[in-house]
Amino acid sequence: MSVRRARRKVLAGAVAVAAVSAAVALPGVAQAATPRSPLVVKLGQVQSGPLMPGGRAKVFDLSVTNTSGKAVAFTDEIGGSAHGALSLDGTDVRLNVTPVHAPASTLEFGGQDGGLLGFLYPKHGPVNGAFTLPAHATYTWKVSLAATKAWPVNDDRLFFGFNLDTKDGREVSRGLDLKVGTARTGGPITQTLTGGNVLSPGKPLVLHYTLTNRTGAAVTQTLEPWIIEQLPGGGSSAATIAYDLLEHGRWVQLDTDGAGLPKLPAHWANGQSVSYTFRMRLVRWDAGAPASQKVLIQAAYDPFLASADRLVTVTH
Repeated sequence: MSVRRARRKVLAGAVAVAAVSAAVALPGVAQAATPRSPLVVKLGQVQSGPLMPGGRAKVFDLSVTNTSGKAVAFTDEIGGSAHGALSLDGTDVRLNVTPVHAPASTLEFGGQDGGLLGFLYPKHGPVNGAFTLPAHATYTWKVSLAATKAWPVNDDRLFFGFNLDTKDGREVSRGLDLKVGTARTGGPITQTLTGGNVLSPGKPLVLHYTLTNRTGAAVTQTLEPWIIEQLPGGGSSAATIAYDLLEHGRWVQLDTDGAGLPKLPAHWANGQSVSYTFRMRLVRWDAGAPASQKVLIQAAYDPFLASADRLVTVTH
């Protein structure tokens, strides 16, 4: 299994984590807290209207109240994710958090695993250290959140929030569902992987990978699709498979055990499809291996989003 695929498997839920523990509570929804949490988190009123890429920030208060009769130590994780088909890299959002009635604070925030992730912690303490909130006290910060000009116009919403975790593991979350821009976007990039499903010596398997832009706007980001293979139940493959790409009527060898595909064209229009035709060749079979093996072939344009999959039987 490639390092990239391993990261994708491990981080399959990373966008949800970056959105603060699998979708923090949205406006109008009951606060998602573990039972008996001593902390109450509130977000102040947010100005109406969408975030405009390159436009003014939304400014609101973040307050944390300790309802218990003793001091509580907690850490604060901040995260977010986009609604649409493209990942975020940290340049898409500008965030500032300033203490109002709280200790001097340090903010670390940026892109991670296709979403946004950061931490707020005491300025003179350890990285990602804990705040200690006295009994029946409240800490308040002023939050400024803006979408930059780098925001992908294909994504029309930002899920953003805070997750607080006490030292004994009691969590409390609060978040926002923010409209970004005025266009109606946020749709998917659909992917299909079609063709045969049996690969054997001397009989290459030809597959067609097609992507269609259904986001509602042109894709101007550089996207680099790729193919990867793995066994559905884990383990090691008995087969060494070579990949060739059909370019201008001839086969061009790519790699073995998966391959990168040519970059998608710039300004890939809404509604436009791009297709790749590639073939798989069985170049080696481990001695003593079973006569056949199921291999899952996956094609994708982003390691943190869904892939187009095809289960192939490799026979020897």
